[in-house]
Amino acid sequence: MPPTQKRRTGRPSASRSPKKRPASRRRSTVLRILLFLFLLCVVAAGAGVVWLWPRCDGQDCPSVEALRDYSPPQASRVFDRNGQILAHLAPQHRIVVPLAKIPPHVAGAFLAVEDRRFFEHHGVDYRRAVGALVRDIRAMGFAQGFSTITMQLARNVFPKHLTREKTLRRKVWEIVLARQIEDAFTKDQILEMYLNQIYLGNGLYGVEAAAEGYFGKHVTQLTPAQAAMLAALPKAPTTYDPRDHPAAAIERRNLVLSLMADAGVIDAAQAEHARTEPLGLAPPPEAAGSAPYYVAEVRRELTERFGPGAETAGLRVYTSLDPELQTTAREELQKQLAAVESGKMGRFRGPICSKGDVKDPSQCLQGLFVAMDARTGDVLALVGGRDFSLSQFDRATLAKRQPGSSFKPFVYATALADSIPITTPLIGPDAADYEGDYRPADHTADSVNVDMRDGLRLSSNRAAVALGERVGVESVVRTAHALGLTTDIPAYPSTILGTASVIPIEMVSAYTAFADQGVRVKPRFIQRVLDASGKVVYEAPVQREAVLSPEVAFLTTSLMESVISHGTGWRVRESLPADIPAAGKTGTTDNSADNWFVGFTPDIAAAAWVGFDRPHEVVPGAEGGTLAAPVWGRILAQYYKSHPVPAPWQPPADLVSAEIDHASGKLATSMCPPDLVRQEWFLPGTEPTEYCPLHPDPGVGSWFRRRLNDLHDLFKRPR
Repeated sequence: MPPTQKRRTGRPSASRSPKKRPASRRRSTVLRILLFLFLLCVVAAGAGVVWLWPRCDGQDCPSVEALRDYSPPQASRVFDRNGQILAHLAPQHRIVVPLAKIPPHVAGAFLAVEDRRFFEHHGVDYRRAVGALVRDIRAMGFAQGFSTITMQLARNVFPKHLTREKTLRRKVWEIVLARQIEDAFTKDQILEMYLNQIYLGNGLYGVEAAAEGYFGKHVTQLTPAQAAMLAALPKAPTTYDPRDHPAAAIERRNLVLSLMADAGVIDAAQAEHARTEPLGLAPPPEAAGSAPYYVAEVRRELTERFGPGAETAGLRVYTSLDPELQTTAREELQKQLAAVESGKMGRFRGPICSKGDVKDPSQCLQGLFVAMDARTGDVLALVGGRDFSLSQFDRATLAKRQPGSSFKPFVYATALADSIPITTPLIGPDAADYEGDYRPADHTADSVNVDMRDGLRLSSNRAAVALGERVGVESVVRTAHALGLTTDIPAYPSTILGTASVIPIEMVSAYTAFADQGVRVKPRFIQRVLDASGKVVYEAPVQREAVLSPEVAFLTTSLMESVISHGTGWRVRESLPADIPAAGKTGTTDNSADNWFVGFTPDIAAAAWVGFDRPHEVVPGAEGGTLAAPVWGRILAQYYKSHPVPAPWQPPADLVSAEIDHASGKLATSMCPPDLVRQEWFLPGTEPTEYCPLHPDPGVGSWFRRRLNDLHDLFKRPR
């Protein structure tokens, strides 16, 4: 063979050999990298398991044997201002019943919604866990959990180790403890413990306590709809509380009914029928006490401040409630509503709910009374409706109602702050021409002068509008908001007559500024809170704010004293002794739908209201002076039988006093009829300087009278 051929033959063999060696090296390198990554993943996984794995020492380690002796947290207690127990916020802890006495549709409801494969897994439902993991990855967060009944039981018994935090470590804790529980107990034992210990809101642990607390019956008597309602609660007891959030509760209950039907606990027809059932709740535990609306408000405030676990944290909550005043207020309001329903105040066309046969509570005549300490803001009494068992809606703190003429003092205070004298004629021959287009109906004549005192005393609508337009509706709205009203108050002329809705307790708070020299105080239900060990964890401050000058507050109070002494609120004085200083204002809205009296003494500011939840006429011709003022007077009169009578309001030192002829509004002379002469107070520089032209004082007597008045003013002014 020629040499050239040998070289050709050798080249291919020489060229193939070098190509194989690099490919082999690459495969070897890839395998090494893969092996390294695998080992790295194993190490990382091992480190992760070590990091996540539950760790504890000694007595801090949870023991599943604790399940046998587990008891729920302590109930928080509420006390009145005298230190007497008022209520337990979680009155029922746990009532244990054996699984054999729990109806299958009750147990089945919890299994259907919480853990359908309970009898198939060993503490962890891995199929459900994989599904939850996929959804969490898609959502890039914890979108769905996979807790089984066993895991929930562990979480309820060991809250220190298994917090509500959504972390992998906590979930591993749950899994480990769930497996231990499954090893230590049978499935029936686990289900029995779960149904007796699961927290179902409002301090109720277990299905028997919850059945009694929500429906007033034993668990053996629950309907499928009621069983579904209980099974709806573990997911979020506060969110689905049937008393606080009935719409959300029904929606969740109906979802549980569908799951029960899918799981075969009930059939489709039973589920469909159950969806139409009302919640059928029994009266809450507070209804049995003397201050149910008050306790409910305390519960709300505690939840806002300390979270949903406040009622079972063993707190001692000291409130400002005066038990005697609270009892009097409740009794007198019920007595007044019964009198209205009996026809004593006029023809009443609503249902007679005072006789106990109530078919539709929403149609019942309602009322409220709320009283505050005028200096500290302590809420001394609160009755938010006629009967807490019929309606838990608190009309004193949650309702928004038109105040009617009880809004007018804000108009008069604005005018007085604008240096308009009390003696200014608002309507009548000597009044300034009113150029506004809004001319409401009124019961006062045009033939006589009506000044500010008479305008408020008689509750003249035209006088209030003339005054309000003079100072500007915007200024009146600013005054109302400065006094603490938080609702929307549009700057319309009709606002002057109280057509904008207000919250009753805010009206009372606003009136404290008149009672206490222009200083408004905010309502305070809770004075202090102690934890289970007796340590003070919260002390509520007295929140005072100067919103009016002392002079304006005194002058407005003086006008409102006339409302009670010989004005629209005269019925207060039928019960309240004359030596007890009092001032206030009646209020009545269109068609007598809202009937108010808001008033105060130097000690207390309070409001009474009578009306329907859906506004309409109570009785023909009703008004605040006939429906609300009498009950206000009786309650305060009873209060002062056991409390010292306060001293009357004293005028600030720089106010100017003068005797005025009522007919002319000028300085009185010796010839003015005594029944027309009254002492009036003025801001310096706004007092009249002319003498009454209707009853002139002739000769030297007039000169001496003027000199005596000048000397009186000289010594009255501060130096």
